[in-house]
Amino acid sequence: MKYDGKNPNRLAFFNKLGINPEKGYGLKQVHSRKVTIVDGDNPPLEEADGMVTKDSSLCLSVTVADCLPVFLLDTLSGAFGIVHSGWKGTGIAVDALDLMKNRFGTKADDVAAILGPCIGSCCYKVDINRAAIFEKDFGIESVQRKDGGFFLDLKAANNKLLTDAGVRNIAVCEDCTCCDERFSSFRREGEVFTRMIALVMTNSGLSNFS
Repeated sequence: MKYDGKNPNRLAFFNKLGINPEKGYGLKQVHSRKVTIVDGDNPPLEEADGMVTKDSSLCLSVTVADCLPVFLLDTLSGAFGIVHSGWKGTGIAVDALDLMKNRFGTKADDVAAILGPCIGSCCYKVDINRAAIFEKDFGIESVQRKDGGFFLDLKAANNKLLTDAGVRNIAVCEDCTCCDERFSSFRREGEVFTRMIALVMTNSGLSNFS
């Protein structure tokens, strides 16, 4: 949905970066694999966890607090997108890539992807049932076994998915949001936690950046 300007913190953040709030889009995130197109012709879905566009004037955003933000850029056509990928929504990055292929003609070889900061396998302990499902769906590298427990590796899972889809240019941020107190973390902070915003845009989306 288009940014409504009611959040003073976000407005101040946009203004500080020189981003035109009128061009900002966010989502009501529901831990899904739904991806919506933002193109000006049709209203985007309000409930989804990813967005793609070819409009270079727009700023797309998701909020995260341990889940993985994935940034996608078609370096040839200029189409781009961003997704919020938690354990429930793992696979959404490939769904966004497929949508870019179908709508904008994107080829995986032309895509640059960034896996942003999220909770790491050092901290993301889960029960054996969730670990088994994750490993079955996303490969053995997506689950680490240590100290008698099971730990999910969201970055490894997404890296494999994108690589299997043909993306070769993938950068991975190694920071763990739970370990590193510079970041917000639902697991570290509990029910009262701070959400971080992840943004993707082109230079055309900036109004006063210098």
